[in-house]
Amino acid sequence: MLVLAEFEFDAGNTARIMYGALLPELDQDYQRTRTTLKLKGEVLVLKVEANDLVSMRAALNGWLRLIKITYEMCSLTPDTQVIN
Repeated sequence: MLVLAEFEFDAGNTARIMYGALLPELDQDYQRTRTTLKLKGEVLVLKVEANDLVSMRAALNGWLRLIKITYEMCSLTPDTQVIN
């Protein structure tokens, strides 16, 4: 069974910062899930594919927590700017 979940997060002007902060997490290699993260303007698009519901639950718990923490950190520093 293949389980698919896709979420869009309108992160406003912090989207680019959040994307950069979350990108290294994609380097993790998981056997039962595949994750992509894209930036479309000010929207982060998270797509998770899993082989079963247990893997999906675990992956979503991790990713949603990371996104929430990243968003909260950006909210604490309103003058955060993207450094190229």
